[in-house]
Amino acid sequence: MINKQQTCIFAGVNLKNKFPLPKNQAMQDISDFTKDHTPTISTNMQHFITALVTDVVIHPGNFESGKKQLKAYCEQGKVSYTVMEHNLSLFFGLLEDYRTTNTFTFYKFLKLQARFCFIDEQTFGSLVSPPDDNRQVEKQHSGTSGITSCSSSSSHHGGMVGGPIIGL
Repeated sequence: MINKQQTCIFAGVNLKNKFPLPKNQAMQDISDFTKDHTPTISTNMQHFITALVTDVVIHPGNFESGKKQLKAYCEQGKVSYTVMEHNLSLFFGLLEDYRTTNTFTFYKFLKLQARFCFIDEQTFGSLVSPPDDNRQVEKQHSGTSGITSCSSSSSHHGGMVGGPIIGL
């Protein structure tokens, strides 16, 4: 048993005196995880994307005409044009699906995709309205797990295929 008053001696060297521990100092985190790595774009490109998205939402099909300017802005702002075009195409596809279904799930995916397209919350809110019955849809998704009963989809023996699970 080590006494609290004993010092750590390794190979004949008293380590307590060589490497004193700091008292009551918080450990500083210098890792990359604390830094914000969210990509940013220029103000001019932000305004162009807002105008492009607004135009395409009002007049579907105008995305093709804005691709040339989008490519110029992407090259100027050092943003990958192919990734930006892909993200905007996904956004417009999700928007089309959302308009036909008006479900909460598509709304959440659309809102997430808007972030990848550098569409700010205010612009998104002015272009896309939330589903009609938002509260009822949230309760429906949070209250059920999609499994109705095991007996309707399993074998005759009252369990998963092959009978009940034993030993768990």
